[in-house]
Amino acid sequence: MGGNPADDGAFPLSVRQKRPIIMIMERSSAHRDPPGDERTLRLETALRRSEKLAMAGRLAASVMHEINNPSQAIGDLVYLIAKDADRPDLVRARAALIEEQLIRIQYIARQTLSFFRDTPRTQTKDLVPLVDTALRYHTALLDEKHIKLRKEMPDMLIGSVYPGDFLQLVSNLVRNAVEALPAGGTLCVRLRASGRTARLTVADNGRGISSAIRARLFEAFQSDKADAGNGLGLWICKTIVEKHGGRIDWRSSTKSANRGTTFSLLLPLAGPDSEQGYGERAAG
Repeated sequence: MGGNPADDGAFPLSVRQKRPIIMIMERSSAHRDPPGDERTLRLETALRRSEKLAMAGRLAASVMHEINNPSQAIGDLVYLIAKDADRPDLVRARAALIEEQLIRIQYIARQTLSFFRDTPRTQTKDLVPLVDTALRYHTALLDEKHIKLRKEMPDMLIGSVYPGDFLQLVSNLVRNAVEALPAGGTLCVRLRASGRTARLTVADNGRGISSAIRARLFEAFQSDKADAGNGLGLWICKTIVEKHGGRIDWRSSTKSANRGTTFSLLLPLAGPDSEQGYGERAAG
């Protein structure tokens, strides 16, 4: 007798054919669409890669910006040398300034390469001429804006530092202050020993730091200078201070009565092995 195939508990042929196909499709779907944690990991990896590429592009633009200033200064000095070629004293003085600007370009190149290789050791140096050199980098802008420079430094202060990094640290702080100052403003630079540390203070009576950027002040690519700033200056300062095992304090006000900004650095004179930790403070 013929019976219904379903009566013996077997699946109809159509169901037996479809079942394995459905299972294969489920496995294929699982292969194409990983679990939530794995998808998140892949997205985070892609995002980090994208952020690194963006930072590399911004870093390249920043390097071009940094190199442009000394390059322009060298061009101006070469013109002046040609103009006063019959005055050996002026030629020698301007040749010395050209050498300083070339050293600055070389340092920028080394600093860029330092992102990809180990940093050199600290050196025992007199910090006073390093601060003077950083100030001299900005002589033209100081004169152009008629800024009053008040400088308080000892005859000598010996410390264990990364000389190029320390020079860049001071230069960044001075440049920020000069750019924030109005014509006829005042820039104060003070260097002194405080126990076993060097205290460097850079203060201005400029516009002050806006409240919108204070919380992200030391983050990369944060700037309130519109197109004039690349937002790397204070981030580099933070990196250098940490590298020296030091601390940076700051306060700023945009109120007319006490408008201005002060950065105060504490760097161990014995070098980064005497680490005190990095900190930051804002007021006003």
